[in-house]
Amino acid sequence: MTGLTRLELRRVELDLDPPQSNARGTWTRRTALLLELHGPSGVEGRGEASPLPEYSRDDIDGCERALASIEPEQIAALDRRPVAELLAAAAALVPAELPAARFGLETALLDRAARWTGRPLFQLLPEPIATVAASQAPLCALLPSGEPGLARERARAHVRAGITTFKLKLGPGDMSGPQAATLAGLREEFGDRIALRVDANRSLERATWAATLARLAVYRVELVEEPLERPLPEELAGSPCPIALDESLQGADLPAIERWIVRGRVRAVVLKPTALGGFQVCLQIARLAAEAGCDAIVSHALEGPIGWAACAHLALALRSPRAAGLWPLAHQAAPSPPITGGRLSAPTAPGLGTSP
Repeated sequence: MTGLTRLELRRVELDLDPPQSNARGTWTRRTALLLELHGPSGVEGRGEASPLPEYSRDDIDGCERALASIEPEQIAALDRRPVAELLAAAAALVPAELPAARFGLETALLDRAARWTGRPLFQLLPEPIATVAASQAPLCALLPSGEPGLARERARAHVRAGITTFKLKLGPGDMSGPQAATLAGLREEFGDRIALRVDANRSLERATWAATLARLAVYRVELVEEPLERPLPEELAGSPCPIALDESLQGADLPAIERWIVRGRVRAVVLKPTALGGFQVCLQIARLAAEAGCDAIVSHALEGPIGWAACAHLALALRSPRAAGLWPLAHQAAPSPPITGGRLSAPTAPGLGTSP
């Protein structure tokens, strides 16, 4: 490798069309912080640090300050390092309290390392834990939960494209009439040809959440993500529906996550590298989950094309049997890795595979 000379940062504004929402908020625009590692030959590695407002622990100003404070000699010292050392260096340079910044720096470093070795980025990551084929990863698409007719229309188009797993938002408070009608309509039309997930974003009322999940069980949901605000693991253990963790993973150490998985009988962990701190943290959580018989699902946090691509490479590396929450949105257009038949296909282009 030739020597690294500097890290360049640039903000871009992305319009979300249609707007994206959950039980707690709506996003119409996204500010992305792009990273470029420069060397004598020009741009040699790209990353993205884009915390999601009202979801992530950090913010874009803090990420930009931390990354801008990295000295040129510290960047130069990252040259000619094995992958494990690059990930350790990113962790040393960026505080854990700024997970999006750490993910962005990791991505840029691994993109460069993979480009120089002529390999796609996912092949640089540690050996996966699961045993499914490495060539493809199934995808999950988000449907509007409160518009039964529109949800069925979009589901038909997705099924024609090869998608068979769908996610819908739930709440706040309880399952609304339109949300129940959407789930019922999808089951009526598609039967068990599709899998349905719901995500409450911790918004269900504690007094009625058990009854809500009992109603959900009728629709044979694959997973319910984050039904309650700060539940005890033992509360989740009695759920009639399989439970997945997402927000609960943020800032939690591995022993705490293990307690959640084992005591709460959690069936899946949803890994958003932007919110969790990048590849290294996600790989650690995925390994712990696999040892406890729990699946890992990679998802995005509405990042731009570079962040999306990095998440897709992680999904390919993990080889999870469950569909990744990575069906691209309009602002993530022209994705790489490529999508074929509703699945991520293993790319052959070096690095992230994104265009300059």
